[in-house]
Amino acid sequence: MPMRTSKRAAIATLAVAALITGLAACSPSASSNEGGDSILTVGRSSASVQQVFNPYLPTTAYQLGSEGMIYEPLVQVNTTKAGDFKPWLATEWEWNAEGTELSLQLRDGVTWTDGEDFTSEDVVYSYQLIKDHPELNLTGIQFDTITAPDEHSVVLTFATPSANFFDKIIYLSIVPEHVYGEIDDVAGYADEKPVGTGAFMLDTFTPESYTLVKNPDYWQKGKPAIDGLRFVPYKDNTAVSQAMVQGDVDWCSCYMANVEETFLSKSDDFHILWSVVGADGLITNNQSYPFNEREIREAASLAIDRQQVADVANRPAATWKGGLPLPVFEDSIAPGLEDELYEYDVDGAKKILEGLGFTMGDDGYYERDGEQLAFQITIPQAFTEQVAAAQIIQSNLKEAGFKVDVNGVAVEAINGITSKGEFQATIGYPIATQLLAVNLYDSWMNPAYSLPIGEAIPTYQNIQRTEDPEIAQYFTDYFAATSDDERTAAVTGLQEQFIEETPWVVLSYYQAYAGWSEKKATGWPQEKDPYWGAFVNPVVALELQPK
Repeated sequence: MPMRTSKRAAIATLAVAALITGLAACSPSASSNEGGDSILTVGRSSASVQQVFNPYLPTTAYQLGSEGMIYEPLVQVNTTKAGDFKPWLATEWEWNAEGTELSLQLRDGVTWTDGEDFTSEDVVYSYQLIKDHPELNLTGIQFDTITAPDEHSVVLTFATPSANFFDKIIYLSIVPEHVYGEIDDVAGYADEKPVGTGAFMLDTFTPESYTLVKNPDYWQKGKPAIDGLRFVPYKDNTAVSQAMVQGDVDWCSCYMANVEETFLSKSDDFHILWSVVGADGLITNNQSYPFNEREIREAASLAIDRQQVADVANRPAATWKGGLPLPVFEDSIAPGLEDELYEYDVDGAKKILEGLGFTMGDDGYYERDGEQLAFQITIPQAFTEQVAAAQIIQSNLKEAGFKVDVNGVAVEAINGITSKGEFQATIGYPIATQLLAVNLYDSWMNPAYSLPIGEAIPTYQNIQRTEDPEIAQYFTDYFAATSDDERTAAVTGLQEQFIEETPWVVLSYYQAYAGWSEKKATGWPQEKDPYWGAFVNPVVALELQPK
């Protein structure tokens, strides 16, 4: 699902080993502060919330938007502006000339909320943990070794040039070695009372909400200025929007239908900032009928009216057949491919299908060898913009002879389903926003990530399970390249293959949704000064000032 939040947008939902039940106690290091004058309420679509703060598990309380507030990364990545990095737990970094060694200088004077010092041992432990336990490596960070020359520096080495993946490599949440190192089974560790370096710490928790209050010993002196953040789940985006208007929610990272009328017009305090950050569309399972045939994917692409789909979510319609979101990646299009544009051509779609041997049945749907041309779109029921898009797709494809059903599931279930390939089609791509064209293609269609249906892809990359050998060769060429010309040639090949193979059906360009009220706080990013993405994140939280 498209969010940017930490990962494109849906938080993964595999089973958590430790089952959390009942009401949870407060953290012993924080006193209850529910009545704080500047505790902002954050609303998010979710059926419920579990007291799980282990950042390496796919189902956690972070799905409500608190990622980075407790456990922090080495560097913050601005997903709305390519190449914009903010020093965080690391103050400096440098790659060697070959791009195979990354040296980082760590910040001095940082402590965990239990009073222990933050050192390079914590960083080495955190990275080695996900290397030793791939099931915890949710973002697919790849490296060879990590060492600590001293207590405030670390060095990562890589088998191949990896500077292009800097944004992914340095965004790992760092956990305390003195706490996690005592746990025998980190994959089953809920971490109910997290000990972090972040600006906030857990205060109270119930299945209905939880509150983080400011860390009084935070390394950024004088921050945060607000008292804390209260995270509340709502049944869907519409409920979050209504709560915003009613004054029950102060900040959200959700889509709002008819946003001018339903939200912005209600108060001068209400604002939004929706920045284009990625591409969205119909994600096909390319190892399952009917999308295991390239021509059927092509026919579906021709038969969908992209403008209709984009309009229901207030998004720009996709235009270029190479998939990259525009205008963000306009300069990345290979020469000669600029005019490869999407078409809406129902008759053309029917011609392809009939050429494949399909015939129209009396019910208005195509069939072949006694099998109907039918599939199901599985999406989170709470994400109203995706439901609306699915209904448009359903209507469009009916005109082209496809029978489409829409299967709504819980937010907490969707990524478990898609990671295992137990779907025919879905909408939204659960990956982190990427800042280079090759990284997007890597996430979208690198055969190296494909696994048999039933086996979970932990990083959610290439969940449609594209396995084309020519595509695989271009990735091999890129990562083995020793010159910019060789890398450019490989990326051009990937663009050509995306156009030719239609590994998934790009329909629109999605935004990092953000809406807020200035009734309690100021300091938000503005359209004239978008210093960071305005979705719920710690960089913005630390700039907010009580009003």
